[in-house]
This record gives sequence, structure tokens and C-alpha cells, in this order.
Amino acid sequence: MALFGGVIIYLTALLALEWRAVRRARPAPVVALVALVVGAVAVGGLPATISLALLALICVALVLGGMRSGDPLRRQVRQTALEEQVAAEHDQSEWRRRNL
Repeated sequence: MALFGGVIIYLTALLALEWRAVRRARPAPVVALVALVVGAVAVGGLPATISLALLALICVALVLGGMRSGDPLRRQVRQTALEEQVAAEHDQSEWRRRNL
């Protein structure tokens, strides 16, 4: 139970901060939080190594799920950053052409 407690507290704080900042919660951390709570109850009598393996599996699934669900947003941010960079370089080139 103690293995899961820290991760549960971390995810709860992360979700609370995200909710306070943008008034939404991504589904991957919510599902992972529920899985951790259920897992913490389920591993009560199991050896610590099996509990740790289950905790690691849930955390890896959280990371992979977050990467997969956030991929379109990351692509959009990269595309916007690239467009801004190209526009800034174009403006600098025009300024240099006119003034130098």
C-alpha cells in the first residue's frame, strides 16, 4: 500500500493543479489514478516485488497513454513553432535586405 500511496498523491495533486489551471482533466491520469487505487487495494497480501511490478506497469501504461493521447497537440505546437520561426526569419531577412 505504501508503494502506491506516493504515486496516488502525486497524480491527485497533478490532476488538481491541471483542473485549477485549465478546468479540464486528461483521461490518462484519471484512469491511472483509478487503476492505482484499485491496485493498491488488490495487492494487500501480495509480495512487495509483485506490488512493485504492478505499480511500474500502471505507471508505464500512464506514460504511454499520455504520449499517445497528446500526440496531436504536440504536432500542432511543433507546427505553430515552426511557422513562427520561418516568419521571424523571413522578417529578419527582409530587414537585412532593406537596411544593410
